[in-house]
Amino acid sequence: MSNSSPDEHAPPTEGAAAEGAPSAEEAAETQAALIDIATSVALLPQAPPAEGEEERPEGTIALPVVEQDGNRYVPVFTTEDALVAAGGEPGTALRLPVVELAANWPADDLWLAVNPSTEEGLVLPPDLVRALPAFSRRND
Repeated sequence: MSNSSPDEHAPPTEGAAAEGAPSAEEAAETQAALIDIATSVALLPQAPPAEGEEERPEGTIALPVVEQDGNRYVPVFTTEDALVAAGGEPGTALRLPVVELAANWPADDLWLAVNPSTEEGLVLPPDLVRALPAFSRRND
């Protein structure tokens, strides 16, 4: 994951849009990337319960949260290779549709880090994470 701040990945503000609005090609690439993410299956790293900790109730998900530079991220991976590159174990990872994760996004200060161990990795702010279900329907 890059050392950039979430503001660098936030959608442009009105002032920024007036200064240098993305080209139609850039907008199309961004939309295609969001559709790809929204329609993919996430590998969500899972740690076993700590010794003495109760088992999680069936159907609950433990979101791994990584803090970096004062920001909180949930790392997800779209391939086993990306998960392994980050030191994760595919056998213990939970697999779920990204759209399902996005539809139940838990917090306004929690960002989604997609494939953070790769050059193509990116982070999405909470409002964009919650919008991913709409992007999944654009692929229908």
